[in-house]
Amino acid sequence: VETKDQKKHRKKNSGPKAGKKKKRHLQDLQLGDEEDAWKRNPKAFAVQSAVTQDLKTKKHHIPVIDRTPLEPPPIVVVKLTEIRGPVTIVSGKKRRLTIIEYGCDINMMIDLAKVADLVLMLIGASFGFEMEMFEFLNICQVHGFPKIVGVLTHLDSFKHNKQLKKTKKRLKHRFWSEVYQVGR
Repeated sequence: VETKDQKKHRKKNSGPKAGKKKKRHLQDLQLGDEEDAWKRNPKAFAVQSAVTQDLKTKKHHIPVIDRTPLEPPPIVVVKLTEIRGPVTIVSGKKRRLTIIEYGCDINMMIDLAKVADLVLMLIGASFGFEMEMFEFLNICQVHGFPKIVGVLTHLDSFKHNKQLKKTKKRLKHRFWSEVYQVGR
């Protein structure tokens, strides 16, 4: 008759019953249990606890802080010394700004009023509005009114602060009255 090889019985290594047996075995050998050894000599077990602390801290993930600004970054305008034709500026992955300078030519004003999304109207503070500016505003009214931003130039020529404030106030009211009337 053939006999099968049977596996030997394995002792229980974990759980409350195995812990009690291990403790009893160590008491029989008069060695004491691990807890007593740790209490007697904590420095011997300190390295192991430091390693486990490192492992525990590695498990914690550092929260990622959202650092995107609430407002988009400001648009930067750069002045070129000599402009030849339109200047295109890449301001984002899907956004480009094209800056076109126009003179006093009425045909160019009409063409630009048709395609402009934003107009930077440069107003010389020393001499105020010119006739071409009023013509351009009327042309813009006919071809769909773009956003218009008035920019005062030559403010450094004023020597007295009081005169500067009066001129700025006067030009600002005149600009608003023209843009408001044209935009109606």
